[in-house]
Amino acid sequence: MKKKTLLGIIAAAIIVPVVICVIAFNGKKSGTLLEENAFRDRAAIDSQEFVSIDDEAIALADTSGDTASLRSEALKAYNLVNEQREAAGLGTLVWDSNLESTSDVRARECSQSFSHTRPNGSAWYTVNSNIMAGENLAFGYYTADEVLDGWMNSPTHRENILYPTFTKISISVYVDDDGTYYWAQEFGY
Repeated sequence: MKKKTLLGIIAAAIIVPVVICVIAFNGKKSGTLLEENAFRDRAAIDSQEFVSIDDEAIALADTSGDTASLRSEALKAYNLVNEQREAAGLGTLVWDSNLESTSDVRARECSQSFSHTRPNGSAWYTVNSNIMAGENLAFGYYTADEVLDGWMNSPTHRENILYPTFTKISISVYVDDDGTYYWAQEFGY
């Protein structure tokens, strides 16, 4: 009888702290947003003298091995963005495969440098300056619902999502070796 009581006390001493940690972790929002504004108006794109397209980075990103579940979350975030736009009386955005190549690059790059400046020191839109007009970044969010809540609760990110003349979008998710999720949302005209 004493053995059972002692085992019960030991089990409780181990299980209770673990359960408390799990509850605390699951209730914690650990995501981070980049609060800088990343936006280019249509006139800036149309008037640029030099178009920058980083073919090498795009080729590397296209071989990133994204899983179906990550793409599914990206597409869910896309649908949530369009729900927000419809609720605001705006037109929906079209998923753009060219922007998807750029968002793949940017999601991967954010694991190296979480910034609107690329790891090579150039501006965020130089992956393809001809089509990139706005960018929202985030990391540490594990679902589309979480990241979209974060973006919509941030004035600069919300502004990009609800910018009336954007017509195109793509969202990519990259998971770093340490398990951190990086999100890149790219907008175009």
